[in-house]
Amino acid sequence: MKPLDPHKLYYNINEVAARYGFEPSKLRYWETVFPMLQPEKRSGDRIYTPADIELLDEIVYLVENQKQKLSVARKIIESGKSQRNNINRVIQQLETVKRYLQDIKELYK
Repeated sequence: MKPLDPHKLYYNINEVAARYGFEPSKLRYWETVFPMLQPEKRSGDRIYTPADIELLDEIVYLVENQKQKLSVARKIIESGKSQRNNINRVIQQLETVKRYLQDIKELYK
């Protein structure tokens, strides 16, 4: 996967397709299969946000790496039981614990 500029707020379809090594047509097709993937359209151009990229990372992981069918990948994402969702949930919990421990550390200084 090709990294994107993390300072940008929006990416065009060509940048996103290049990230995954796809043709833009594949991303346009996936929009029909995955209703939760709806990039903004400005003057007819698709504009992808970091949230769209995160969703695409999940789709690519399930379809390209795990070799899931598109319909199965869609059901996994819709159910919220994807591996990436679980990882993100654990990261959020760990960040909460970290903040709590930092607060305790500050109290005992």
